[in-house]
Amino acid sequence: MVRGRSADTFERHIYAGNAIAIVRSLDQKRVITVRTTGFDPAPTTGGTAPVETIDAVSDSGKGRFERNQIAMQDCPELADAKIVVSGGRALGSAEQFRHIVTPLTDKLRAATGASRTICKWGRLARSVASQL
Repeated sequence: MVRGRSADTFERHIYAGNAIAIVRSLDQKRVITVRTTGFDPAPTTGGTAPVETIDAVSDSGKGRFERNQIAMQDCPELADAKIVVSGGRALGSAEQFRHIVTPLTDKLRAATGASRTICKWGRLARSVASQL
């Protein structure tokens, strides 16, 4: 939970609550995160908050839809795979990953997994590694 020490200085839990950082912000607008354990549970009954309907914002013209395309791939999704071949730092480089893991996954029709290091080397998207 963030506690204010002054108008611009706050205490903030870091490292899963194992340490407290003292943070100072001179910005006009501040984003403050709150730990869910910082409050008692809300009662499950009662409550009289009003429901307000607001109009949707019209198109700003800053973006446009290009296309809808389904990605086709030969290997299964990581979450659905019966076999996952994964590699990490011990492979030494993204090139080694490509030469060792990729042919094996192709042969086994397996999903490809990787450590965070492999993702940093640019071999796989982080979303794949975070599922391991």
